[in-house]
Amino acid sequence: MLFRHLPDEIFQALSGSNRALIEAVLNDLAEVFYDHAEDPIKDKSTIIESIEDTLHKLDTLAWHDEQKESFDSPKTIHDYALRIYHRLVNTGWLVEEQELYRVSVLMTPQISMLLRSLVEISRHGKRNYGATVLSILSNLESVAKHPKERGVTLRQSAEASRDFSAHLNQILLGIRSLQRELFASRDPKAIVAGFFDLFVEGILIADYKTIKTSNNPFRFRRQILELTQEFLGNPETMGQVAQCYVDQQLITMAEAQAMVEKDCRDIIQTFSNIEQRLERIDEYRYRLEKRAADTARYMDSSRPGMANKVAGIITDIAKYEKLPVLKEVIGARFVGMASAAQPTKRREPPPPRVMTPSEVSADAIKMRDQQRRFHEARQVTIPKMQSYLDKQIAAENSKHILDFTIESVEDFVCFDHLRYVGSLGVSAKKIEDLFEVQFTNQYVDVHDFVECREFTVVRRSNA
Repeated sequence: MLFRHLPDEIFQALSGSNRALIEAVLNDLAEVFYDHAEDPIKDKSTIIESIEDTLHKLDTLAWHDEQKESFDSPKTIHDYALRIYHRLVNTGWLVEEQELYRVSVLMTPQISMLLRSLVEISRHGKRNYGATVLSILSNLESVAKHPKERGVTLRQSAEASRDFSAHLNQILLGIRSLQRELFASRDPKAIVAGFFDLFVEGILIADYKTIKTSNNPFRFRRQILELTQEFLGNPETMGQVAQCYVDQQLITMAEAQAMVEKDCRDIIQTFSNIEQRLERIDEYRYRLEKRAADTARYMDSSRPGMANKVAGIITDIAKYEKLPVLKEVIGARFVGMASAAQPTKRREPPPPRVMTPSEVSADAIKMRDQQRRFHEARQVTIPKMQSYLDKQIAAENSKHILDFTIESVEDFVCFDHLRYVGSLGVSAKKIEDLFEVQFTNQYVDVHDFVECREFTVVRRSNA
C-alpha cells in the first residue's frame, strides 16, 4: 500500500472547501518544522502564532462549515488559527504531546516527508545541474582513489544521475503537455501568459542557456563515463566497492555486486544519451517558442480597439452627404511586425568528417631537435659554469684568460659569463665562494672570439 504509514484522514484537510487556508498554513509550517537549528518539537503557542502570521498575510478569510461542530464559526484571527490547528490535529498532520501542563506539537517522520515532497512539488521551478554533475564526478574520482573507504559514494552518484534523468523526462513531458494546452487555446493573451508563467518560470532549467556553450554543465561527461566504465572492467575495484555496500547496508555480497553493477550502468545510460534527449527537448522548445512568437506578432498586428475606431469612422462618414476621400485609415508605424522578436533557430549539427592525423616529416623533426639543442646550449646555468671551471682549472690554483679553451657553444657561453659571475645573483654565490676573478686594465683578443679585459681566475684558499 502506498499510504500505509499515513493516517486515513490525512488528505481530508486538503480536499474540503477550506483547503486554500490549510495549504497556506501548511506551506508556512513546513518552514517552521524544517528549521534544522531548532528543536523539531515545538510549543503549541508557537504553532498557533505561526498560523496567525500566515492568516495575516492572506487577503480574505472565509471559513466554510463542512460538518456540524460544537462551536460557532470563527470571528477573529485567533479563532481562525485555533480552528485550523484543531483541523490539522484531527486529520493527523500535527501530533500533540502533553507533559504536565506543557503541550508540545510535532510532526511524525512520515508526515514530515510527505509535506516536504508536496512543498517541493509546489515550488518546482528552475534547477541548476552544473553543481550536480560536478559532484557526481568528484564522488567517482574519490571512489577510484579510495574504493575501500569511499565506495559507498558510488550509490550517491547513481541516485543523483537517476534524479537528473527523471528531471529531463519531466522537462520533455512538461513541454509536450504545455504545447498541447497552448495549441488548443484560442485566447492570444492566455497563450503568451502561459508561455512565460508555465514554461519560462516552471519548466526551464536554470543553466539551459549554457548547455550549448563550452562552459556547459555536461562538459565532464566523458570523464564520468570513463571512470564508470573502468569500475565495470576492474573486478578488484568492483569487489572493494561491493564490500562497502555490504558493510553499509548489511546485505550479501551477491546482492551488493548486483547493486554496484546496476548503479554503474544507470550512470552510463544517463550520461550516454544526454545529447539525444536534449535535442528532443530543444525541438519541442523551438515549436513552443515559435507558437508564442507568432501569437505575440498576431496580437501586435491586430491592434486591440481597432474595431471600435473603424465603427466610429463609419458613423462619422454617415453624417456627410458627399463621402470624403479617405487617404489613410491606419498610419505608418515605426515598430511593426518586422520588429517582433524571432525565436531562436535550430542549429543543425555539422556533418561528421574523418579525422586523419597529419604526419611530420623527418627533416622537420631533425630541425626541431637541432633548434632545441641549440637553445639549450645557449642557456646559462650555474652547474654548467661550475663544471666548466673545474674542467679548465683542474688542480691548478689560477688560470689566465688566454689559457682557457673554447671547444663548443656551451664553453663559449660559460667563458663569456665568467666576467659577470658577480652579477648573476644569489644562485652564483657558490662559484664566488670557490673562485675569484681578478681583472687588469688591458684588453686582449681571446682566440678570435671576443675582445675583453684581461683577467685571471684564482681558486680561493678556503676552497
